[in-house]
Amino acid sequence: MRVEFGGFVLDTGTRQLLEGREPLRLTPKAFDVLVCLVEQRPRAVSRSELLERVWPATFVTESNLASLVKELRRALGDDASAPRFLRTVRGFGYAFAAEAREDAGLATDSGFRLYWEQREAVLGPGENLLGRTRQADVWVDHGSVSRRHAVIRVEGASATVEDCGSKNGTFLCGRRVAAPEPLADGDEIRLGEARLVFRAHSAEFPTATATGRD
Repeated sequence: MRVEFGGFVLDTGTRQLLEGREPLRLTPKAFDVLVCLVEQRPRAVSRSELLERVWPATFVTESNLASLVKELRRALGDDASAPRFLRTVRGFGYAFAAEAREDAGLATDSGFRLYWEQREAVLGPGENLLGRTRQADVWVDHGSVSRRHAVIRVEGASATVEDCGSKNGTFLCGRRVAAPEPLADGDEIRLGEARLVFRAHSAEFPTATATGRD
């Protein structure tokens, strides 16, 4: 999902909030709160629903949620007393208050995905940079991952992965990647110690499992 609102772009594929072309710094949980509110717009979302979304099966107080909303308002330049984007619903929760539109032209979907922990990243045509820099197309915030760790290239119905000279290496189904390697549905890609799964949601793409490739 890529949504434009008030000079900002929320990109769930790359897990970035952009102001123009500049990525804004957000903690992962603040980003998750914003995604939930944008997805549910214009419906008001209860505090209990947001807490369950951001901290599933974990007890935390509502003050944690309030801190994340303050972080979002600082990033967006929003004013709680006259909100443009995040509206407080007293005694209930929060709602996304701005007009927004999904940009289908910028959200070209190749049908390929990467999954890491609870995150899903959409891979677009061409080069998709994987790494710990906020400018990466797929942001993997793990200490063993280099800023520019690897690249997945998507060309039509095919995709390959290549290491970018990373410190801890890129591995495909347990094998170290030394040159561009073709990807199959279900393959495990390891960036240092971070394990990701490549999925191809396309009938034209070969299906395999990570354990099925030697």
